[in-house]
Amino acid sequence: MDNPQKNRTIIIIGLITIVTGITVMMGWIFNIPALQSIAPGFVAMKFNPALCFVLFGGALLFTPYKTQKYGAPAFFILSLTGTFIGLVTLSQDLFNYNTGIDQFFINDKTPISSVFPFQGRMAFNASVNFFLLGLGFLALSGKNRLFSILSQCLFQIVIILSAIALIGYLYGATLFNELFYVTSMAIHTAILFFILALGASLLNPSIGITGLFTGKQIGNKMAKRLFTLLILMVIIFGSLSKPVQTQHFRLFSLETGASLMAVGFLIVSLLLIWNTANWLNRIDEQRSDAEDKVKLMNAELEKRVEERSVEMQKSEERYRSLIEQASDAIYVLDFSYNFADVNAGMCNMTGYSREELLQLKIQAIIDPEQLIIDPLPGNIAGTSVVRESKFVRKDGIKINVEVNIKMFPDDRILVIARDITDRKKMEMELREAELKFRTIAEKSMVGVYIVQNGVFSYVNPRFADIFGLEPKELLNDPDAAEKIFHESHVETVRENVRRRIEGELESVHYEAMGKRSDGTNNWVEIYGNRVIFGDAPAIIGSALDITERKKAEELILREKALSDSIINSLPGIFYLYNNKYEFLHWNKNFEMLTGYTADEIKTINVKGIIAEEDLERVEKAIERALIDGYATVEAKAITKNGTKIPFLFTGSPIIYENQPCLLGTGINISLRIKAEEELRSSEQKYKLLFESSPLPLWMIAKDDLSIIAVNEAAANLYGYTKDKLLKMNVTQLIPPEDAAQQLERYKKEAGDTTDIGIVRHIKKDGSIMHVQINAHDIIFEDRPVRLSLTNDITEKMIAEELLQKSEANLQTILKTTDSAYALFDLDLKVLAFNQKAIEFVKLQYYHLPKKGDRLVDFFPLDRFPQFIHFTRVVLKGNNINYEIDYPQADGSVFWYYVRLFPITNDNKEILGLMMALYDITERKNAEQDLKNAYERIQSHINSIKDMAWKQSHLIRSPLANLKGLTEMLKDDPVDTDVLSFIQNELDRMDAIIIEMAEEASNHDVN
Repeated sequence: MDNPQKNRTIIIIGLITIVTGITVMMGWIFNIPALQSIAPGFVAMKFNPALCFVLFGGALLFTPYKTQKYGAPAFFILSLTGTFIGLVTLSQDLFNYNTGIDQFFINDKTPISSVFPFQGRMAFNASVNFFLLGLGFLALSGKNRLFSILSQCLFQIVIILSAIALIGYLYGATLFNELFYVTSMAIHTAILFFILALGASLLNPSIGITGLFTGKQIGNKMAKRLFTLLILMVIIFGSLSKPVQTQHFRLFSLETGASLMAVGFLIVSLLLIWNTANWLNRIDEQRSDAEDKVKLMNAELEKRVEERSVEMQKSEERYRSLIEQASDAIYVLDFSYNFADVNAGMCNMTGYSREELLQLKIQAIIDPEQLIIDPLPGNIAGTSVVRESKFVRKDGIKINVEVNIKMFPDDRILVIARDITDRKKMEMELREAELKFRTIAEKSMVGVYIVQNGVFSYVNPRFADIFGLEPKELLNDPDAAEKIFHESHVETVRENVRRRIEGELESVHYEAMGKRSDGTNNWVEIYGNRVIFGDAPAIIGSALDITERKKAEELILREKALSDSIINSLPGIFYLYNNKYEFLHWNKNFEMLTGYTADEIKTINVKGIIAEEDLERVEKAIERALIDGYATVEAKAITKNGTKIPFLFTGSPIIYENQPCLLGTGINISLRIKAEEELRSSEQKYKLLFESSPLPLWMIAKDDLSIIAVNEAAANLYGYTKDKLLKMNVTQLIPPEDAAQQLERYKKEAGDTTDIGIVRHIKKDGSIMHVQINAHDIIFEDRPVRLSLTNDITEKMIAEELLQKSEANLQTILKTTDSAYALFDLDLKVLAFNQKAIEFVKLQYYHLPKKGDRLVDFFPLDRFPQFIHFTRVVLKGNNINYEIDYPQADGSVFWYYVRLFPITNDNKEILGLMMALYDITERKNAEQDLKNAYERIQSHINSIKDMAWKQSHLIRSPLANLKGLTEMLKDDPVDTDVLSFIQNELDRMDAIIIEMAEEASNHDVN
């Protein structure tokens, strides 16, 4: 069953059969005549046939799963059960006995008559069809092809028998729908037999008559077309025959009707033949057209193959020319490592001529020490190897090279080499610069970190100290975020890291709740920028412990941003352009680097992508390349979005497609230039870090208290210019009354970063501010110097005072209300509560509440899971209201109306939740009294209703017997008038009793 259309057809037929059968069964179970006959005017289908249709429909749906564990047993059981019911019913008709199976499942009260001689029994031809259909399904379980042929024959016999019954109904011929003149098969039963057998025959569509209509050849299509039209013709003639020739009315004589039907049949057959002949002629014309098109396509294909062969030959010549003119060193070795071919770039790199290299082995130009440490690779068939090596030029100079090795199927080796001596030198200088930067970072008062590949690759001691850890406890730990950040902020931290790593943001500045090793929480201000380390994205940033400041900023949050730009390095490009400066060839890196599409590059002039300030130098380099055969130049290229990128361009003149061209490569030297700049500025990194800090930083000489360095943030905070501050003494910033106490602190040592405390300082405008000082003593230019960080906490102290006033007002309100109120933080610790809350907790929980209590310590365990669920909903920003009961020791119940709602700040951040409880016991008791009264009234009404029903049923029993006797008198009436009178009076009495029962059932209290 690998044909989707066939599978859908079988599934639809199985579902239709099952649904119809279940509908009829429901009609019998619930005594609904409309469901028993499916459609108005149809004979009712018996319960057993409906059950058999459900069984065989289910077996049909299981056929695709016969190979599975439970599929085959289910299919066999369903098929066997349906076959058994059909066989037992058939044997009853043949041998004239009653097994009781006809009314085994349902009690059929249909009166016995000539049409229905046995109550509940299916028609004789229906039992024959079920038996044959069951044998066919059971035969499908056999593995031999003979079983498949047998099952297909049985299915097609059922199709024929059901079709005969349908034609009999259509033409009014009782001989066709009563096999052996026994009982009649219902029309919808015949339809279900027809479609069920048809669906079963599709299980083996290539066998028997079914194969005639399911094939894809022209004969099969013609058979489907003709047979469909013939069926339509039979239906139309059958439909016309009923109104023309009925029992009470004959429009024509029998002979005339037969003649007209024969003539009509011949005319319609002629039309069918004419339609089919035209259809076949059109197919023949389409086949002839298709053959002509195939011949034309073959001719065009031969022509294109010939053209492609010529193009491939030209392409090979161009490829040879490009390799020869390439700036990279390219050479080919045989299986003994002898040079088999070299290009001009290899000669320029090693200083040997082509003839000299072709006489050497590769070992002759490799540094002997390199051969000892890293011998030549063995078999590299099927792989491409990139490695670094060291060559010895003809003049004895050693150079570092990067080689890309690829082995050909004929054991020759292709090698592309590039001089990386300058790159190696830059890498060495960068490592030295990194060492200097790391030394500064280790002494920094601010936590510094680097995140790469999902872990901390570097943290300085201050960063680890913020969380009470050692740096080694954080490095390369994938769970470090869970270790140092509160669980409610871990996802925020991870999301900020992801967005920067993936390039959605270049820099970020945010605050998060940290977690110290001793279990306490703190707040950390985090700065971070996206950079590229080792061709992989990373984050470098700083962290500052702002726990004290954060307590004062819950209502007023400040955002500070730190931005920085990192230039991304890009790989090299390849290009070829003509003397009109039109690009002819380029590589994919060229497109990705410049941002132009292939179509746009074709229209760009070479000079159009060179920076204007470098254009003259590039033109002179092009002239040198045309004269000397090779030239290099450093210049900036302009991308589509206007970005200028420095490149080392190379160029060699060649003749390409009969026109002079320039072939070259461009190596992105952004990293080299950046490395040179970093090397020049590495010794000033500390100064840049000092200057760019968003917090005020100072360097004060301890010997004379002069200010020797200050950053812009400090100047802005105090209102002076930097030059003015550098000429001042620190004593000028201290109020006279505080001078002695503050100057005494400069005499003490601050070896590690020390919190000096909160002091008062004077701004330029004379105003006093409170600052918190963190200090660290260092030696700078042979002088003892104190490096200080001052943090203005004036606003924090004002905010704390306002917070205290606000709390006092809130306490006044809470003490005067008649509701219980309690305030909890995010961890469900008690922050505040009123007197009503104390009374509630003492009464229901037998606990005296106090601030800092954990709700879980005294809350009932059976109610706690539901309360936790409610708090999670509330902490997402929603309000929750509900009622709850508390049974008392004396048997009474106290009811409370509970409200839970989140507590937020001005920035909509959720800080905790508030619980309010209101005593509703009196209202709930009144509601319960009303409900009890309602239930008593309902009970009385139900008793009256039951009594009415019993009376109506007792009266109807003898009435039903009398009605049955009148039905028997109808067959042999003595006095029709008396019989009619008795019948009318019985019907009237029956109607009155039914009306009484309905009125009793309708008097219900809703």
